[in-house]
Amino acid sequence: MTCAGAVADRSDELRAGVAASFEAAGSASVVRLDLADDAVELRFAGESLRDRLTPAFAHVVDPRGDRPPALTINLWDTRATGSEPPPRPPVPAGHAEGALYHFEEGSLRGVYRPGLEALSVLDGDAGVAWHWVADAREQPYWDEACPLRQILFWWLRSRGYLQVHGAAVGTQDGGVLVVGKGGSGKSTVALSALGTDLLYGGDDYVAVGVEPEPRVQSLYSSGKLEPEHVQDLLPHLAPLLANADRLATEKAVLYVHEHFPEQTTSGFPLSAVLVPRVRADRPDTRVVGVSRAEAFAALAPSTILQLHTADQSAFATMSQLVARVPCYGLEVGRDVAAVPRAVAEFLAGLSSR
Repeated sequence: MTCAGAVADRSDELRAGVAASFEAAGSASVVRLDLADDAVELRFAGESLRDRLTPAFAHVVDPRGDRPPALTINLWDTRATGSEPPPRPPVPAGHAEGALYHFEEGSLRGVYRPGLEALSVLDGDAGVAWHWVADAREQPYWDEACPLRQILFWWLRSRGYLQVHGAAVGTQDGGVLVVGKGGSGKSTVALSALGTDLLYGGDDYVAVGVEPEPRVQSLYSSGKLEPEHVQDLLPHLAPLLANADRLATEKAVLYVHEHFPEQTTSGFPLSAVLVPRVRADRPDTRVVGVSRAEAFAALAPSTILQLHTADQSAFATMSQLVARVPCYGLEVGRDVAAVPRAVAEFLAGLSSR
């Protein structure tokens, strides 16, 4: 048998195995999303994962649900359904707690995280994916706030979008992508916009398209912030947190669509890239110049680190993006309430040019 035939056999076996495990989990409930101008169908066996994962997608739920899905994602957990786990890749004994194993078998791509007992598989040719966990109750808060990242990362690439590590705020006419490593102020900038006229596109992961025109696609309506930053910088959000009882071990999580539905959006044209820098020595916030190289350095490394299966084409897309849109720095002053006004005035200035 040829090597190609062996790969086809392995991929067929894996595809059949995960499909059989999902079907054995029982009847499924369906949630339809509108992402990247396409319908995505989430099929949940059991209520446990549905209850935990759908709040993050509340702002992109498709109320019509009348289009054939471009992607169907099947989701289930063994504890809630009693089904046998699907086949998973072998892992070395004594694997690291946070290890992630990526595999490609024919048209299948997948990641397995043994420490979380979580498996995600996408059949790109068929437009079908599977997401399994052993116990939905044991999944970390960051996966509930930003679920299905790897599946959406692969699928969005086929739709001309790249999922990036960044925040986004703006208006229907245009907005900004806020980029930088963890702790740079992305979430503070995005969540400070709540209660203002700006739209909230995301604060950790969003998707961007370059052609035909640069655009932001919102993925999640969840915001995450260090608990002390909520108390010190945005105390009015504290009563709205979804996990106020777990802040000793988790970041603060806020589901924006639940409390600010008029401010969530599916996306907007991308007008500029902003690189934030916290300036506690000054009260006001101002926009300053930065080079495109600085903007790329703020965007690319953190995206690659956050999304472990990105390849060289992701670097090329990010390079094209910073070449297509203007790039600036955002010096965030002590008065966080003034940040949205500075961003809105900046966007208004771009529109008038």
